[in-house]
Amino acid sequence: MRTPYTSLLLVGLGGLFAGVTGPLLSAFVPLLVRDALGEQRTAIGAVMAIDNVLLLLLVPWAGAASDRASARGRGRLPLVLSGLVLASVGMALFPFSARFGLVGLVGAIVVLYSGINLQRSPFQALMVDLVPSRFRSLANGSVTFQMCVGAIVFLMLGRMLGMRLAFLIAAGAVLAIAGAFALGLREPAVSESSAAEATFRSLLEAAMSAARGVVPGMRAIFVASLLLQLTFQTFTTWYALHGTERFGVRPEDVSLGFIAWAVGGVIGALPAGVIGVRIGRRNAMLVGFGLMAVCLLALDRVTQASQAVPLLALASACWTLPTVNAYPLFVEPIPRQRRGVLAALFLLCMALSGAMGDPLNGGLFDLFGGYRPLFWMMTGYTALAFVAVLFVPRGAGEAGTGPDSAPPSVLSD
Repeated sequence: MRTPYTSLLLVGLGGLFAGVTGPLLSAFVPLLVRDALGEQRTAIGAVMAIDNVLLLLLVPWAGAASDRASARGRGRLPLVLSGLVLASVGMALFPFSARFGLVGLVGAIVVLYSGINLQRSPFQALMVDLVPSRFRSLANGSVTFQMCVGAIVFLMLGRMLGMRLAFLIAAGAVLAIAGAFALGLREPAVSESSAAEATFRSLLEAAMSAARGVVPGMRAIFVASLLLQLTFQTFTTWYALHGTERFGVRPEDVSLGFIAWAVGGVIGALPAGVIGVRIGRRNAMLVGFGLMAVCLLALDRVTQASQAVPLLALASACWTLPTVNAYPLFVEPIPRQRRGVLAALFLLCMALSGAMGDPLNGGLFDLFGGYRPLFWMMTGYTALAFVAVLFVPRGAGEAGTGPDSAPPSVLSD
């Protein structure tokens, strides 16, 4: 089967969207909220929680809605495009929203994060609908690669051009991604009679089925994915504090570690997809977790921040192996009519790790009296994830084992 390079490039633009929006929001939203509210930390926390509230509401709703739309022949793409356009409007409005006080700021945040969360689960399901089973790891590799590239480029733009211009450029980039999707993506037709009605109840039923282990390996892959995200969340939240305390350097110098992680993601993402195709998704994840644990242990032994930079890039390149292959492994046995709901469940599982990770890690750092054990903790999470993958039966979730292992080409070249 010929590799669908155009398909992989277009689908990867969903990752570029995350790379364009995510870093700018992380860098500038807290500052703008603080400027609007002053040092009212409880109020700042409440405003910052809007994203999580919208995620919990819109990700499952949009996943179920995309299944219904697909069943009725309308497809998932209109929901994805709606989310992109709404996010673009929010990105354009956000830098100016503080002029209208707290109401304007909250309104812009609601518009922006509504768009981001509206497209998440439909896009994940759409990616699987569009890409033949064999190439789904490569597709997810393209998503991760473009996400990391976008993060690097737009972080640099934010530093060079300032918040306002960077957000306007990002808004234009998001609209361009929506245009590329509208022109390039062609969803396959589906028979109404073969598609089940998707509702919130179906999401709960899917969660219960996963917990009971009805689908072989699904419970284990949920646990592994949760621990993978927990490892990543531990680094992104706590490395700055760890680095300044351990190495005695300025926060600006610690930021090199985050850049190194993004560069490692760029280097590793596409090879991780190729490796998943060649040796299997389960094996690729095991190799990635094993190598990542070795890198994290080495990071615990370095004595200077400059020595940590290449190891962080290598750890990130290893991180791409499970990151790129986990979702294709999870979604392979899922029939098309249930993909939106199950994609939402997968995303909520990842969000759960973020919600529980910061309090858990904060408690551990209090117990140890400092941030020094950061990489030991990350190694522990990685080792547990390795063990979880061992419980995925051999052959489960691999390419060609699902209900539509060889769909026709559905993208216009």
